Amino acid sequence: MKILIPPLLAYLIVCILAVLAPATEGYFTLGQKLLIGQIFAIPALILITLISFLINKKLSRN
Repeated sequence: MKILIPPLLAYLIVCILAVLAPATEGYFTLGQKLLIGQIFAIPALILITLISFLINKKLSRN
């Protein structure tokens, strides 16, 4: 469970930033902003998950 907290926090932060950021014309609804935010949040989730996994693996060897 400890390994999942940083990726989930990064995912939530990216989604919140996507909702709060000003949108271009035509993307004003919350659903559209969240959909576009997913494009940025999912790669961040994967990257932070891999980093957390590698750090946890390195710490468990010691």
